Amino acid sequence: MSGTGNEPDFIRRQRAFTRHLRDPANAPPPPDLPPARLAVYSNAVYLNIERFMRDNFPRVRELYDDAGWQALVRDYLIRHRSQTPLFVELLDEFLAYLEHERQVADDPPFLLELAHFDWLENAVAIDETRLDDIPVAADGDLLHSRLVLNPVHQLVTYRYPVHAIDSAFRPGTAPPRPTRLLAFRDRAGNFGVLDLNDVAARLFSELSAAAVPVASEVLDTLARELQHPDPAVVRQGGLQLLERWRARDVILGFAPDG
Repeated sequence: MSGTGNEPDFIRRQRAFTRHLRDPANAPPPPDLPPARLAVYSNAVYLNIERFMRDNFPRVRELYDDAGWQALVRDYLIRHRSQTPLFVELLDEFLAYLEHERQVADDPPFLLELAHFDWLENAVAIDETRLDDIPVAADGDLLHSRLVLNPVHQLVTYRYPVHAIDSAFRPGTAPPRPTRLLAFRDRAGNFGVLDLNDVAARLFSELSAAAVPVASEVLDTLARELQHPDPAVVRQGGLQLLERWRARDVILGFAPDG
């Protein structure tokens, strides 16, 4: 049996069926389908997506009461058309929805960045790099030896301090200083995050560069750029920072070849 135009009737029925699964309150189902069976499918679709979002975006979930969260998940189902069949890539799809399709005035202004921070934790967690397989020397000089940085990391800049947002702290406007977060996974498999100021972020970026200089050279360059009257103070502050990074597995050790 054919449908109108070039679209067969069974295609039209499938489209009506999937529209109903996404939006059972407003999209009528194809005729002659038992309501009880339709409800089973509709509930299964919603509950699978809701559980996935709740598990992978826990900080976003905490922003809403039950009704608000259910409305957000339903709006995602109705508005967004995912481009992937892979569950792990649904995290990117949810970010795309928040950035381009979400249109709710009451949402907090940091919603997208907070969701990205949830995404960031997942991205670090699923990185398959085995830190124990990376060759490092245990002994060396943090200022003058070549350092081996943890490759399982992401340095991200946000407008809002998303790592500090909770039920008691929900800023209505972005602070004047951006938040630079270094997210990483340590040797024990734990997620870590460091709030870096501009100088610390620059130091980390320079040490992560392809042509890796030793830390003392980077710190001397920073001291000149800052026009600091005593470069030794910059070096000492940098050394203390490097020691903290090594204790947290941001620095894994020293290059075996020195």
